[in-house]
Amino acid sequence: MQTDAAARLQSLVQDAMRAKAAGDVAAAVAIAEQAAQERLGHPALLRIRAEALLDAGRIEEAGKLLNRALALAPRDSATILDVGRLLIAEDRTEEAILAFRAATEAQPDLVDAWNALGAAHAAVGQLPQARVAFGRAVELAPQDPDPRANLAFMEARTGRHDAARALAGQALHLQPGHVLARLALARADVDQELFESARSRLEPLLMTDELNVTQRQIARGLLADTLDALDSVPDAFAMYTQVKQAFAARHAARFGEGGPVENHLAFMQRLTAWFERQDPQSWSSTPTYDYAGPPIRQHVFLLGYLRSGVTLVESILASLDDTRVLEEGSTLVAGDALFLKNSESLARLNPIDPRVASQARDAYWRRVREAVPDVDGKVFVDMSPLYGIKLPMIARLFPSARVIVCRRDPRDVVLSCFRRSFSPNALTYQLTSLEGIARHYDAAMRLTEEHLAALPLPVHVVEYSRLVGSFDATTRDLADFVGAVWSENVRHFNRTAAGRQINTPSGPQVRRRLYDGSGQWRRYRAQLEPVLPTLQPWVSKYGYLP
Repeated sequence: MQTDAAARLQSLVQDAMRAKAAGDVAAAVAIAEQAAQERLGHPALLRIRAEALLDAGRIEEAGKLLNRALALAPRDSATILDVGRLLIAEDRTEEAILAFRAATEAQPDLVDAWNALGAAHAAVGQLPQARVAFGRAVELAPQDPDPRANLAFMEARTGRHDAARALAGQALHLQPGHVLARLALARADVDQELFESARSRLEPLLMTDELNVTQRQIARGLLADTLDALDSVPDAFAMYTQVKQAFAARHAARFGEGGPVENHLAFMQRLTAWFERQDPQSWSSTPTYDYAGPPIRQHVFLLGYLRSGVTLVESILASLDDTRVLEEGSTLVAGDALFLKNSESLARLNPIDPRVASQARDAYWRRVREAVPDVDGKVFVDMSPLYGIKLPMIARLFPSARVIVCRRDPRDVVLSCFRRSFSPNALTYQLTSLEGIARHYDAAMRLTEEHLAALPLPVHVVEYSRLVGSFDATTRDLADFVGAVWSENVRHFNRTAAGRQINTPSGPQVRRRLYDGSGQWRRYRAQLEPVLPTLQPWVSKYGYLP
């Protein structure tokens, strides 16, 4: 016979799950909170509270509740699924994939877990695995529109517009008005420059309350791009502002002042203060220890501020024979922990202990080979826009490496960062206002330029407007610098891009054609006016017209 407490707990669980199934999330959370007040614990109730906290951006609190839920039921598939969602929110996609797989193993017919697994694979460019996961969800629930809509949106993001439209149509047949299917069609419209069609889809959708937080952000971003393309600048700027403000509000608890993650601007200022205290002569030569790198032909680091043409140059380099490119592969994560975490770890860089350097290099190449198994004998290009702030570590670990720096008019860079949406992390949290972007750009360029002046690394600058204006000459110089043979393949870099997963916001643009985005800032001159004084020193230094 049940005790009163057990009966009460069972009743609360049933009521909460009924409310959640009916779409009344607030009622479900209220019931779960009541259970907490009565000190009644159950995995389902803890999950409901954790999901609400996760939606509010309170990731650390959500994690504590999910840990309690796992302690009560370690094999509960729904809890494991929520752990994966939390890892996605923390930008730990590789770990999230493991959690989603565990959820499918614990409950092989859990459609939501297969959907989440597909989306996570898609986010890191593992498209075949994503299609398998989404396909499994379709098999399990052929009348459920969600798997088809998820797959449609992924195909739209990767430029497979015909497939995206067909899948979205199937989802809408199963559920007329399905939000993600409509967003997939709108995404395809924007990429294919069917802007009036996109606007007619997006504006009515945003007037409803059918979208969740993520979907509303996607719709706002697509509509902002649509309004920009239709030259409705004030309306577009207002919509971009809404996107950025919502992003900042959602992630303030983690990345804002007083949060658990170091402020990225403060991180760069800490690196700058440390580097400026070093003896300049200590960086003027390569380390004295012997360094034999792996059997690659040339090691290249590709960098430049976000939206400065790095993705375009990456796709050009990927079109060269015997060249392998890795986009933002977290290859230096071990080095970051060993050398950049705090003042004590920074001290390990100058002078560097050869044994610690070897440990960091081994971890680096393990990650490289996991992502690019056939790198030996090739030119290997490691790309991440803000590698410039890590150049002392790169110079110490890889003294024979070469560096490519992408440059673009700072005003276009800042505007483009404001117009684009990024995955949440400490860096992108700084890109939520024009003022914040300008401050961050100024700090990043200052530190990068100090590094370039002091470090004995061969450097090649690719200027964006010259690249699009004198393509063959610029790409020939680029190929010579990395030690690759130039061929006409580079003129078809968009075909190369179409065959690769590009996770940066530049992906759709790079897949289409060579595009000259110079001077876009002039259309937004009035909106940019407050930050132009911050950018002017860099405009002058890099030789752009006032």
